Amino acid sequence: MTGPEIITITGAAAALAVTPGPETILTIRLSSLRRKAGLVYALGTATGTVIWMVLALTGVSALLTVYPAAVQALKIGGGLYLCLLGVLAGRQALRLRRELKTASASASGDPDPDGPVTEIATVMESGSWGHLRSLVSYRRGIISSLSNPKVGLFFLAILPTLVPASPTGIDYAVLIALILGVLLSYQLVLACMASLAASAMAHRSADFFIEAASTVILLIIGIAVIAIPI
Repeated sequence: MTGPEIITITGAAAALAVTPGPETILTIRLSSLRRKAGLVYALGTATGTVIWMVLALTGVSALLTVYPAAVQALKIGGGLYLCLLGVLAGRQALRLRRELKTASASASGDPDPDGPVTEIATVMESGSWGHLRSLVSYRRGIISSLSNPKVGLFFLAILPTLVPASPTGIDYAVLIALILGVLLSYQLVLACMASLAASAMAHRSADFFIEAASTVILLIIGIAVIAIPI
C-alpha cells in the first residue's frame, strides 16, 4: 500500500469520524456521566465498525442495495433503538430531578453551607448508574453502530474504492487498522473531553441537564432516522 493510498484512507476515515451522528451524541452523554462508560461505548462502536468493514469487503453488505426492504427494516430498527435510548435517558432525568429535590428539601435546614451539596452528591452516588455498566455500554456501542444503515452504505460505497489493485492480506489489515484507528481515536478524545468538561461543572445537577438534553437529541435523531429516506 502506497503513501498516497494511506493518506486517502486516513482522510476518508477522518471525514466519517467528524460527521455528527448518534455515536457522537451517545459518546458525549455517557462520557459526561462516567468516563469509563464513554470509553467502553467507543470500543463497542469500534467492534460494530469492524463488522461493517468485513461485511463490505466480503460483499455481504451489498445485499442492502439488492434488497431495499432490508435497508428500510434496518432504518426503522435503528431509529426505534435511538428513541428507546432517549426514553431511558428521560426516565433517568426524571429520577435525578426527584432525588435532587428530595435532597435539597431534606438539607434545607442544615446550618452547614456544604450540607446540601454533600447530600446531593450522596444521592448522585447512590443511584449507582446501573445503565452505565461496562457490558451495557459496550452492547449499546455495537447495536448503535450495526443498526445505523448509513454507516453500512458508507462502507459499501467507499471501502471498495480504497482497496489497492491486487490487494494482499496485509493490505486489508492495514486498511481496517487505519480506518478503525482514526475513528476510535476521535471517539476516545471526544470521550475524554466530555468527561473533563463535565467534571469542571460546579453544579451537582449537571447530570440532570445532560440526561434531559440527551433525551431530546436522541428522540429527534431517532425520529429523523425513521422518517428521512436515505
